[in-house]
Amino acid sequence: MPAQRSRTTGWRRCLRQLADHGGSLQVALAPATDGGSDFIWRARLLRVDDDHILIETPTAAGEPLPLREGAALVAIMAIGQNRWMFRTACLETTCFSEGRKDATPAIRLEMPTGVERCQRRRDYRIDTAQLELPQVTAWPLLDPRSVVLSERLCQLRGVEEQDAIQDEDVMPDVGPAFPALLANIGGGGVGLRVNGPDAASVGGHRLYWMRFPLPGDHSDPICVTAKLVHWHLESSGATYMGMMFDFSFNPSHRRFVVQEITRAVAVQQREQFRAAA
Repeated sequence: MPAQRSRTTGWRRCLRQLADHGGSLQVALAPATDGGSDFIWRARLLRVDDDHILIETPTAAGEPLPLREGAALVAIMAIGQNRWMFRTACLETTCFSEGRKDATPAIRLEMPTGVERCQRRRDYRIDTAQLELPQVTAWPLLDPRSVVLSERLCQLRGVEEQDAIQDEDVMPDVGPAFPALLANIGGGGVGLRVNGPDAASVGGHRLYWMRFPLPGDHSDPICVTAKLVHWHLESSGATYMGMMFDFSFNPSHRRFVVQEITRAVAVQQREQFRAAA
């Protein structure tokens, strides 16, 4: 039997193997409406039982995100070059302390009845769900100290000064911009996917200034400094950049980023429950 079909029919076994090896799932809030963009969080797979899946609570800049009981989710299981997706739901928030000194915030997910293989590695769509990765603009950061004023101006947007602050005002000392996709978020940072020639300068800089939209929201994009931790070339030809948020030059910006992402997630869940009703 071909490996792909074997894994599709034996998806429960694959889930358990991922958990045994400390692997992770990618999860996203199921879109309530068409359009917009979706954050995909990478969450460690803690345990797989007969009737539920336990994952580490998704985070924003290292802070756990509040997910409501009953929130509809889309989960992604990736093994090698293959990806499977399934719909699930948040059953409850809990803690996981098995073999650990400190309890880990966790979410108990509903066990699906089946999974569906994505036709292409870079697809995030199945018959019952479709996710769109947010578009990111990134710049090599030339002077890290210049982010302080830019991040404070970013925080002022959305208040009474919003109309007076233009994009060019919220810019530190940076190099040429390049586009990317926000592949995942979690662990205090993000993963970016940069296509083809746009990745020519990757690895030449350590710090970057990034701007990306919030999912399910029409507010101003988030601007944040990030440090390149690792990068590699994917089989598709795209370059993956593992980035860690860096608030060392302006620690107060961390709270703002967490608040904005948490607010956007709350809005997504509210719209989801409203659509279901």
